[in-house]
Amino acid sequence: MYIDQELCKKCLDCKPVCPMGAFILKDKKVVVDYETCVECGVCLRFEICPENAIKQVDEIPYPRILRSVFSDPLQRHESTGILGRGTEEMKTNDVTNLFQKGKIGFSIELGRPVGGAYLRDLEKVVKKVTAMGVTFAEDNPVVQLIADRSTGALKPEILGERVLSAIVECLVPEERALRFIDEMAEFLRAEVDCVVTMSAVSRADDDGNSAFLQKLKEVGKNPYPNGKVNIGMAIV
Repeated sequence: MYIDQELCKKCLDCKPVCPMGAFILKDKKVVVDYETCVECGVCLRFEICPENAIKQVDEIPYPRILRSVFSDPLQRHESTGILGRGTEEMKTNDVTNLFQKGKIGFSIELGRPVGGAYLRDLEKVVKKVTAMGVTFAEDNPVVQLIADRSTGALKPEILGERVLSAIVECLVPEERALRFIDEMAEFLRAEVDCVVTMSAVSRADDDGNSAFLQKLKEVGKNPYPNGKVNIGMAIV
């Protein structure tokens, strides 16, 4: 993203629209802070500039293109064919039987609702869950960024890229899930320098109840009640 200085009238209408605060005044010009911008495309979709001075290059180079595919929900990941940041399972329904009985799904999202995240922070989380022996959701686009599956190290050239959001999705045996939550929470507070949220996915029984949700309440976790409830489209 950049500003066409011949068109820009310095009205600053663009400044409050950017979720990352990437439009700044420099040397009496409105410019895009290249480091802050995550190529999310919000400014273009809003058509906020009356002079159409906000422009996008014809082709965003690698690895900067990762900013766009992890920040713009209209961009499709080449590796998965899915729009957005996570797997289709978490967005719609468990149509591939990913969340099996006895397994708890976890998503650890970095960057939202404010501030974004560098992929070097994502690497810290991927390395941590790898060391904890989780099973990754293979359709998650984050998996395609991993260079070493034994350690969780990401491709080194991408670590300096900043994104609006990135989500690590994995599966943990139910008997280890509570310990996983405690260990991950302690790690995230100590090691990750951005906003992080952690969510759990459990399969309900035939009556629509979740034994794991009850366990969370019993140990005082107080899970946020407005979670997603995925129904229908079951595999028979």
